[in-house]
Amino acid sequence: MRMVLRKMQIKKISVFGAGVWGSVLAQHFASLGFNISLWEYDKNLLENIISSGGKHPNIPNFEFHKNITLTGSEEDALKDSDMIVFVIASKAVRSFCKKIKPLIKDKNLPVISASKGLEEGSFKTICEVIEEELPHLETNVFALSGPSFALEVAKDVPTKVILAGHNGLILNELKRLLSKPPLLLETSFDRRGAEYGGAIKNVIAIGCGILDGLGDGANTKAALITKSMQEMNIIMKSQGCTTESVYGLCGFGDAVLTGMSAISRNRRLGEKLGQGLTLEEAKEQVGTIAEGATAVRSVKELIKKNKLQCPIIDSIWQIVINAKSPKLLIEALGFK
Repeated sequence: MRMVLRKMQIKKISVFGAGVWGSVLAQHFASLGFNISLWEYDKNLLENIISSGGKHPNIPNFEFHKNITLTGSEEDALKDSDMIVFVIASKAVRSFCKKIKPLIKDKNLPVISASKGLEEGSFKTICEVIEEELPHLETNVFALSGPSFALEVAKDVPTKVILAGHNGLILNELKRLLSKPPLLLETSFDRRGAEYGGAIKNVIAIGCGILDGLGDGANTKAALITKSMQEMNIIMKSQGCTTESVYGLCGFGDAVLTGMSAISRNRRLGEKLGQGLTLEEAKEQVGTIAEGATAVRSVKELIKKNKLQCPIIDSIWQIVINAKSPKLLIEALGFK
């Protein structure tokens, strides 16, 4: 109970990552009355925002709230902080936790991870990586996941996401404090399900993009999403996740959003691959981080380790990692 009462007194939130999603989340929190320290490692992006008077180069008609202070210093970002939000690349989370550990010491803060993906090699979720590096925060780490294009949230498009964690008291308190239109939070105790759904849906989105690159239509994509969801269910159930997570906002909901929308970076990456570009060429043209390119390796290894049958995801892995023909995905769907 002492922890919950403390969280009702949140004044400052440290958001790490001033990309599009990190900036939009920071803006949302600032609109709720919290003071925000928004940290960014990319000096060019940081200087661009500051020199433009608080405008973000990648978010149209967007200007940072007066409650947001931008910084490139981890120490400044964490000073007097009451909560931490990670919105950095999933592959950078472990090293970043090591870096900030001396700065937070034994301070008992809630941490929200809005980074989607699995750690390559270990198959650990981002929250599990955070807990491993910052063990004193073990019961206070939560995952934020679900169908949420940042550019739409920035335009006040009604959006629902999942906040998942193991501590129900803090979970409900965070929902109360952070949930307000256009961004509404639903809660779940299946944190692993929320994170696995957020990682696997990026792989599915790449598959949808590959079909777009090949010129196939909505009929084929509907078949892909349906079959891919069955494979997502197989994988997530093998990891103890609930069916509710598979077919809820962070699984099915996010897969539909990222697989069907033209603005999805993972779908766009797949589209470039479907058009015959190499992975590196596709990454360069997409321009922003597509987490699915990393997730596909971890998901494939997870499938292999657990001896699961997932031909659709296997074909996406073959195309992304081994540069196989995009038509392999059509064959995996049974169109030979």
